[in-house]
Amino acid sequence: MSRRTALVGALGAAVVAAVPGQAHAAEEVAPADPLPQGYIIPGDRAFPTGMCLDPRTGHFYVGSAEDGTIYRGHLSRPTAEPWLPKGQDGRTVTSGTAVDRMGRLYIAGADTHALRIYDTRTKRLLAGLTGADGGFLNEIAIADDDLAYATDSYVPVIYRVSRRGGDWRLEHWLDVSSTGIDWVSGSVNLNGILAAGPYLLTVNSTTGGLWRVDRNTSQAVKVDLDGYLLRNGDGMVLRGNRLYVVQGSLYEGARPQVTVLDMASDLTRGRYVARYDPPGGFLHPSAIALTARHALVVNSQYNRWREEQPPVTPFTIATVALSSALPPVTEGRQ
Repeated sequence: MSRRTALVGALGAAVVAAVPGQAHAAEEVAPADPLPQGYIIPGDRAFPTGMCLDPRTGHFYVGSAEDGTIYRGHLSRPTAEPWLPKGQDGRTVTSGTAVDRMGRLYIAGADTHALRIYDTRTKRLLAGLTGADGGFLNEIAIADDDLAYATDSYVPVIYRVSRRGGDWRLEHWLDVSSTGIDWVSGSVNLNGILAAGPYLLTVNSTTGGLWRVDRNTSQAVKVDLDGYLLRNGDGMVLRGNRLYVVQGSLYEGARPQVTVLDMASDLTRGRYVARYDPPGGFLHPSAIALTARHALVVNSQYNRWREEQPPVTPFTIATVALSSALPPVTEGRQ
C-alpha cells in the first residue's frame, strides 16, 4: 500500500479539548465575538490534518499531510503561519496532534510510525518515539493525569505515552484484538480518540462503532447509539455531556458533517440530537476544536487529494457558530 493510499484511508481524526477543564480554559482565552469567519492555512498543497487548541494561549496548531509542515494560528487572527518547517527532525507527514497543559505539542506521523513531542515555547524536540511496523499512528488524546493515548488505524493497538524521569516511552498499552472492539483487517479502524476522566472514547472509521475503554481496567464497551453509525468518524471533542464527532466524506455517499450526541454520564449510551452542516458544506472535515460559542472545523480536502484533483484554495478552518445546529438526519442508521 502506498503512502498516499494509506493516508487517504487513515488520516483525519484529531482530538481537541478532550481533557476535562480544557474547553473551559479555551473560553477564557478566546477573544470577544465575533471570531474570524474562518482561518486560512497557507500553501497550495497544505492539506491540513489534525488540529489542537492550546487553552492557555489561544494558539491552535495544525499539520500538513502533504509534507509535515506544522502551522500555528491564533483565535484572534484569520491566517495561520508555518511554525515548524517540513522535513525538520525527519517530519514529512502528520496525522493527529494534541497539546497538554504544560504546552507540549504531540504530533503523530501517520505511516512513518513516528510520534514527536515539542516544547511550544522553544520549539525544541523533546522526544521522538516509534510505533509498530506496518501501522498508521493516527490520533492522540491527553488525559487529566498527563498520560497520552494514541490510536493505530492499521495495527490493533492503542499506545500510551508516558514519561519517567527524563525518558519518554511509547507503550503498546492495549491489545485491541483481545477486546471486543470491532476490527476490519486492511481497513481504517480506530481513528479519533479522546480522554474523559477514567475513560477513553474511540471511533472505528470503517464500521462506525464508538467504544468506551476504561483506562484502569482496559475493559472496552461498545457505546449504544440507538443504531446510529459514525462511519468516517474523525475528530471528537466532549463538552459536558455533549459529544461532537466529525464525519468526513471520503467514501461515496457519506455526508460530511459534525454530529452531536447527548451522552450518558457513564459514556455507555448516546443519542444523536443535532448536526452542523454550514452553507456551502464542509470540504472533507477532519478535526474539531471548541471555543465558547464556536466550533473550529478543519477542511482537509482528503477526497480531492485521493483523486488527485486540484484543491480548493486557500485551505481553511471553518468557524461554525454552536447556535447554528441543524436537526439530525437518519442516513447513518443501521
